[in-house]
This record gives sequence, structure tokens and C-alpha cells, in this order.
Amino acid sequence: MLKKLLIAASLLASSSAFATSTTTTFSGNDLPGTSPARTAKITITSAVDFDLTGILDPNAKFLADTNSGLYQGLTIISNSNATFEYAPIILPLSQFDLTRYTFSVFNLEAGSYTLQFNLTGILGLNEGGHYTGSYTISPITVPVPEPETYGMMFAGLALMGVIAFRRQKNS
Repeated sequence: MLKKLLIAASLLASSSAFATSTTTTFSGNDLPGTSPARTAKITITSAVDFDLTGILDPNAKFLADTNSGLYQGLTIISNSNATFEYAPIILPLSQFDLTRYTFSVFNLEAGSYTLQFNLTGILGLNEGGHYTGSYTISPITVPVPEPETYGMMFAGLALMGVIAFRRQKNS
């Protein structure tokens, strides 16, 4: 009886589910100009609170500050300087890329966000251009006891009750 109870409790404890990160790739073309209608936009949606990290590779173009950043609706959450970090790859030469950017924004609430950016040429003209990249959504996990935790607690209490009952019976 006790052996079956311990096996059942251990099976309950091992069936816990954990949140996993999701990585999505994107690519497209940014139109020339700096108006909001000509700004590249990537929509990011999550049903849970999350951290956002990623890479933007504008293929031999640079990032302009105008209309660039992370938005929720029309509200800017993180501007260009706070969102994007210039992160060129110099070595190894096989991965050489002078126009690579990374981005990371933490503790975002569940909802829909827009990652926006404008691309400029080497001379600083807002020429637009092709871009590629990827982003990772990492759900923020909150330490809330799962049902398996309560199952293990009750199994332990039952085991202590059985031990106490046997000791009382033997004395």
C-alpha cells in the first residue's frame, strides 16, 4: 500500500509543465523615407508576460533613430537608443557583418507590440532596403505552486500519519 502511494506521488510530481521560449524569423523591405507609413514594422504578440530579445540585420544599411523603437499601439515603450544596440561581427571573417544590431527589452506585459525601424544608407540618406532578423519571446515564469506540489505535500502528510499511527500502535 505504502509503496503504491509513493509511486503515485512521484508520478504526479514528474508531470509538471514549463514555459518554453519561441523564436521567430522575419525579413522584408523598408521603404525609403522616414514617415510612419514608410517605417518597417514587425508585430509581436504574446498572451503572457515576456522578455524580448533578437537580432536585426539590415544588409549593408544602418539604423536611423526616426520612428525606430518598440511601440505598444501609438505609445513608445523603448526608443531606438534603448532598444537597438549596434553589434557588428568583425571576427571570424566568415561571419563579417558591420551592420548588425541586437535588441532586448525585458518585463513586457502580455499584449501586442510593434518593433519599428528605418534604414539609412552609408551616406545617411533614408534609402530603405532589405532586412532580415529573428526575435525570441521568453515567457516570464512566476513561482506559483502547481497542483503536483500540493499532491506531494498531502502524500508526505499521509506518510507521516501512517508512521505516527504505527508508532502509537506499537507502544
